[in-house]
Amino acid sequence: MLETKGLYKIYKPKRGVPVTALKNVNIRFPDRGMVFLLGKSGSGKSTLLNVLGGLDQYNKGEIIIKGVSSKAFKQKHFDSYRNTYVGFIFQEYNVLEEFTVGANIALALQLQGKKATDDAINEILNEVDLTGFGGRRPNELSGGQKQRVAIARALVKKPEIIMADEPTGALDSATGKQVLETLKKLSKKHLVIVVSHDREFAEQYADRIIELADGQVIRDVERTAEVMEAAQPLTFSESGVEVQKGYQLTEEDRLAINQYLAELESGSFTIRQKQKASAGFAPTDLAKIPHRDGASFKLIKSKLPMKNAFKIGGSGLKHKKIRLTVTILLSCVAFGLFGLSDTFGAYNHIKTCTESMIDTGITYTSIAKSKYIEEFEYWQDYGYNLKEEDLSSFEEETGVHLKGVYQPIEEWSFSENLKSDANITENEAHLYRDSFTGIAAITEKDLEQMNYSLIAGRMPEGEKNEIAVSQYVAEVLIERQYTQWGKEEYPLFSGPKAIEGITLRLAGTDYTVVGIVDTKMDLERYEVLAEEETNLSTAEELVRYALEQEFAYASNYSLARVAMVSSETFDRMVSQDFPVITTYRCGLDYSNEYQYLPLHQVGKLSDFTDQIIWVDGVVRERLANNELVVSSDVLTGSFEPGTMNFTEAELADLAKEQGPFEGHIYLDSYREQEDLGKEVRIVGVVDVKGSENASFAVYNDDLFARMTDGGDGPYQFAVGGLPAEKSAVRQMVEYCYEEEGGYRLPLQNSVTYELDLVHESLQVLAKWFFYIGVGFALFAALMLSNFIATSISYKKQEIGILRAIGSRSSDVFRIFFSESFIIAMINFMLSCAGVAAATAVVNHLLRRSGILITVLNFGIRQMVLLFLVSILVAAVASFFPVKRIASKKPIDAIRNR
Repeated sequence: MLETKGLYKIYKPKRGVPVTALKNVNIRFPDRGMVFLLGKSGSGKSTLLNVLGGLDQYNKGEIIIKGVSSKAFKQKHFDSYRNTYVGFIFQEYNVLEEFTVGANIALALQLQGKKATDDAINEILNEVDLTGFGGRRPNELSGGQKQRVAIARALVKKPEIIMADEPTGALDSATGKQVLETLKKLSKKHLVIVVSHDREFAEQYADRIIELADGQVIRDVERTAEVMEAAQPLTFSESGVEVQKGYQLTEEDRLAINQYLAELESGSFTIRQKQKASAGFAPTDLAKIPHRDGASFKLIKSKLPMKNAFKIGGSGLKHKKIRLTVTILLSCVAFGLFGLSDTFGAYNHIKTCTESMIDTGITYTSIAKSKYIEEFEYWQDYGYNLKEEDLSSFEEETGVHLKGVYQPIEEWSFSENLKSDANITENEAHLYRDSFTGIAAITEKDLEQMNYSLIAGRMPEGEKNEIAVSQYVAEVLIERQYTQWGKEEYPLFSGPKAIEGITLRLAGTDYTVVGIVDTKMDLERYEVLAEEETNLSTAEELVRYALEQEFAYASNYSLARVAMVSSETFDRMVSQDFPVITTYRCGLDYSNEYQYLPLHQVGKLSDFTDQIIWVDGVVRERLANNELVVSSDVLTGSFEPGTMNFTEAELADLAKEQGPFEGHIYLDSYREQEDLGKEVRIVGVVDVKGSENASFAVYNDDLFARMTDGGDGPYQFAVGGLPAEKSAVRQMVEYCYEEEGGYRLPLQNSVTYELDLVHESLQVLAKWFFYIGVGFALFAALMLSNFIATSISYKKQEIGILRAIGSRSSDVFRIFFSESFIIAMINFMLSCAGVAAATAVVNHLLRRSGILITVLNFGIRQMVLLFLVSILVAAVASFFPVKRIASKKPIDAIRNR
């Protein structure tokens, strides 16, 4: 089944002369029987066995396996050839020390894709007289037992060829005979090729002997049925020594000849016969060995089980503990710095905003409306009012219930209810503010939806002048010594709940406080702001500044300073202020008089039809671009509504006196302007006597639309509770910063204020940190690559053994990848723990220094990324060393070359 034709093997050292190990070797082996390869050291017998088994490569000629030439074979084909047809037995046993006897044997079966059952393993152990040895380790066995394990490993996959290289070389004579007896028994069903230097064993056990010298076959004989007459290869006489034709001298012959010469010189020579010729052997008749047509040739690709790959890969780690420890420490640092860099390099505005709000302790949701100004490429965050539709859409998309806050034209201050000469410092006054930021229609159901609650009383009802205030306002009234307007009594309150029932004078009207609401504002957090600022360090100033910003937003854009009223009172207040929209985006400029009038309220003509005093008596359904209707205080110059009394005729005359003038309207934060031309006319006046409105104008509908620009709702901002779940907070933040249609609903709190200031800078820094992280990842890859490369020296022999029993290069890769994977997973777990701890520490220190932004965000992304990078690094770090060792010939790996 196995044949060589014109086989050459030439060793070409880097330095020195090439050595021809095999020279034109032509051999045809039978399907079964025991064939011995004999010869002196260096004769080429082991080289021939290695080439026949595919452990080494030949240079010229061909090997024919079951009728198929191996000329076109690549290394992977020889791997499969050994896995399918060949079982190797080595002089040094070459059993895997990390595996039990049973596992060593099972591995050969598993490489063939077969299931290694206990029955199959016990059956083969019984065949080599090792019953009950399956659970033992190789270090618990004698040399003979190890060799029988090697035989069992070779035999279990039922190979057609068994190749044994000096199988008795490391054994004593008795044990060697046992091994050869076993091989002889196997040769009845298999082709057994044995490399040996022991002629006596060969003559005793061989069915055929092939003798080599200088890489050539010098003798090829097979056992015959007849016993031949004894021959005398060496004959000694007084006249000399006769050597039989064709006989090759052995080392024993050389010693015998030297002894003969010494005897001649001493005169004590006696005639003797050196040895007998091999009885019962005759030249091999190759004609009796049939040729194969290749029909039954089929290779089985190996597949090393992953658990075994991990076992072999992990076993090498114990040989280099110090180097392993150093590698893991340095790799952990590199992985950790990579992960830490990514916590910043992966900066995401939405995630950072979400984390920062939660970490800062924001307890409310507050939004305003802003628009992107394309001309100047920025978001304008003021001058746009919210509509009821905006709040409905917000709740539908985020699940967060908000209530709009309306800011009355006349400030709702309750300073008249506070002791004027109370000993309040400027800082304390800043902390305990004496005015409301707006009014909102709030019911108990609204509070429930916002996750707020009443701590005393009830919510306002009906048309009564009732309000509910926050616990913060109650604290202000206590701290700044509340008194009823017009009285000098300053009652003592036992706590915020006791405020229920008092009266507050707001914009000239008395309101009864009927309820106290817990809006979750932690006033104690900000009490340090009431202290005097003396000898503060830069860090302390930053902390204080951050706290001031936090307090400003917490008090201005939450329910903390909102007067909560009934829906009826709310509607009355809005209608009382006339249907105008407060905006900070426009003003009227009389360029001929160098006079600028801020007109912070604007309205539509259709909303003022009944209130307008037409200067020329002609009622208009629409206004031209150069026609204006203004409030009476603009004409009178009082800017104090209700303080000057004019008749309608007097107001009309004042408007006529203005006459046509040249002017323009500033739009868009006073950067854009609308030229009204030289014929601007005031064609109407709205008398604001007794009203709280001041300094407004009515424009034509086109200008009104441009100035309000989608913000013509009644609410300056809207407020509610913060969702309890982090995912809900993130969903809300995402919605707030969507930019559909050029509008968005930015959150109003200290975190978003601070984050918006540094957002662009963080984006730039994030790119740099990303590249830094990649650098650390490359460093970790180099560390692991170096470690794996050095670990090869500990596994070369194991890899060679695996290749010899049929494993492929891909199996070798699994081994090295397994080792890298184990190290990478250790690094991954330690790095995750280190990055999480470092992130927490850094964020804590930054927050203590006054930065409210959670700059570093360690989460699922970083864990997944660290895991993926660890796997990638393990694969890359394994690939190149594996490629190098896989390119080696198996015999070189076995011999650790």
